[in-house]
Amino acid sequence: MRSRLTALGLLVASNAAATPPVIDREPELGRAAPLVIATDGQPPPSPPPSWPRPEPRRWHQGVALGVGFGAAFVEGVEQGYWARVDAGAYDIQHRRRGFIGGMLTGLEGWRANGEAWGASLPLILFLGIQSDAFFSTLGGGFDVVLVDRVEQATGYGFFAPEADLKLGFDLEGVRFLANARAGYHWQLGADDRGSLRFGGEIQLTTD
Repeated sequence: MRSRLTALGLLVASNAAATPPVIDREPELGRAAPLVIATDGQPPPSPPPSWPRPEPRRWHQGVALGVGFGAAFVEGVEQGYWARVDAGAYDIQHRRRGFIGGMLTGLEGWRANGEAWGASLPLILFLGIQSDAFFSTLGGGFDVVLVDRVEQATGYGFFAPEADLKLGFDLEGVRFLANARAGYHWQLGADDRGSLRFGGEIQLTTD
């Protein structure tokens, strides 16, 4: 009997030595369990298309250089011809489309029946509209200084009023225009006289 109890005690002792002790551990802080989201296996919907925003209208600056030629009708003188070289600067809305405004200046001369002639320095402010290729402006200003020679009398004038109308086409840097101008030459040393000029003009532009 005693030998059986002794054998049982040795067996229990050997099992206890072979089994490591169980230590209760607290859960580690700061580590979250992975989040599992249940899906139906379909990809997420694509975002709605983004349409480009319209380009805002911005004013563009440009420079024009032109030459013109045509028929001149000066009061008290037979029909003659005129020629002009001018330069100007302008602002246009949204590049070749929209409202346009600016200034022109240059040198203009006219001649009739071999003896009557005149010259002036015009300054014109203009407003207009351009729609792609179509171009039109209406302007007004004055001849800063002018001289007319008619019937052996020479007259000199300052700030004589002028009106200007242009219609035509703008073909990406080159304008082909029909031009009409009307003015009244008040002057010293000769009679005041009105004038009309009709003709064509070609301008080179930078916009």
